[in-house]
Amino acid sequence: MEKRRVRLEINGVVCGLITEESDEYMQTLAGEVGEMMLEVQFASPYITREAAALTVALSYCDDAKKNGQRRQELQDRVDELEVEAEVWQEERDDMLKNGPNPETRARIEALERENTALQETAQEVASLREKAAALEDENAALRQEAQQVAQMETLRREIERLQGENGMLRQAMEPSPERDNLVEELEKLVADNAALKLAAQEKDAQIKKAEQEKQATVAAAKRAVEEAKRLVDEAQAQAAAAGARPRQAPGQLSIEGAKAAQPQEAPKAPRRRKNPLRHQEEYEQEGFVSFFEKK
Repeated sequence: MEKRRVRLEINGVVCGLITEESDEYMQTLAGEVGEMMLEVQFASPYITREAAALTVALSYCDDAKKNGQRRQELQDRVDELEVEAEVWQEERDDMLKNGPNPETRARIEALERENTALQETAQEVASLREKAAALEDENAALRQEAQQVAQMETLRREIERLQGENGMLRQAMEPSPERDNLVEELEKLVADNAALKLAAQEKDAQIKKAEQEKQATVAAAKRAVEEAKRLVDEAQAQAAAAGARPRQAPGQLSIEGAKAAQPQEAPKAPRRRKNPLRHQEEYEQEGFVSFFEKK
């Protein structure tokens, strides 16, 4: 037969071989090798795929060597039987001519007994082959059942975990005094939080309103300072114009006389200087007074 390349997949490993055998035969061999690798991996869960392949290869080499020795023994036995058959044929011819002698008759009986034993051995070999095939099928079924049992064990553990979680959830959903107290406390905290938010909003509104009032007061103070400055400038201009006149009209007083005629105020106590960082708002509200006093 012509050699050709055959693509095989053994336990997840793809390889190409050049052979004269048919594809069916090579696929059968690949299946047997894959099954033996699975058996080795099932027996030794921590073995690597390469070590499993080497174990299978050693097993096949051992079987091949033993089969070769047995074949050689069988071939030697066949050669012996052929020689014996030739001798027996010669003796048979001689017996037909001269009649069987006791020695030949005994040898024939021995050969018949040996032939019967060989037939029985052949039957036993055929029976053993059938038993081996049945055992291989049974082993494959047991491996498949073991895999299913492992999967069922995983599912059983998952079911137990889910049952435990469901039990905890059912216990959590059942009414209890502690749960009611927690719910009441949570509602109270929510109400307090809402009240605090409302108070914070009102406080922000008050702060904004105070800020607006403060800005309005500062603006009014600035306007008052500007008005006072304008009045002082006008008074100074009038005083300068009155000082330039030679005489004053009767009944009129100069600005100095008017100031002298006004009742004298009691001297003010010295004002204590405040910390501008702590009394900034008071400084801003009284800024126009300080400015006017300086003028």
